[in-house]
Amino acid sequence: MVQGVILSLLLGYLPMLVFACVVFWFDRFEKEPMGFLVAGFTWGSLITAAFAFVLNSLIGAAIFWVSQSQAITNFSVASVAAPVIEEVFKGGFVLAIFLLARHEFDSLLDGIVYGAIAGLGFAATENFYYILNMGFFQDGLDGLANIAVIRIILVGWQHPFYTAFTGMGLACARNSKKTSHKICGSNDWSCDSNYSTCST
Repeated sequence: MVQGVILSLLLGYLPMLVFACVVFWFDRFEKEPMGFLVAGFTWGSLITAAFAFVLNSLIGAAIFWVSQSQAITNFSVASVAAPVIEEVFKGGFVLAIFLLARHEFDSLLDGIVYGAIAGLGFAATENFYYILNMGFFQDGLDGLANIAVIRIILVGWQHPFYTAFTGMGLACARNSKKTSHKICGSNDWSCDSNYSTCST
């Protein structure tokens, strides 16, 4: 039991921290403050994970109460409720930096970095949960290894990838010269050759 928990923690968090270092390395010319990056990873791993678990559980219970079908409940939570809840809360950190630390959010890459870091934090906690509960508790160390491969190698970048788009959208809105784009967003933009700023 203890061995499974420790291995799940290590396999859940360490690879995502390594991925976070990769994201940090790509931001080579104007590094974001380490305090903000730590806050983003923590936000994803603790705040987003906690709210997602509670809200998904409540919504799942409500859907099951209405439908009396576990299949409908599982599909509705996994395919509809969870993606919206998770992206809203992960993106909440990116929005906070966008609004409260304007001087640190002035390029497309900044948006990608903040979004990816928050996504990696959430992925770490979610991976720990899946590796332990769907892997170790069901099939022992073999199950743990199988789920770890899936969560780390096959889908390890999915959450940072999704939330990076939130950061990109906010960055392009900030750099747009049109007020309507800042408020409503627009796909009528292009990036310079260094992918650092957007213009319309």
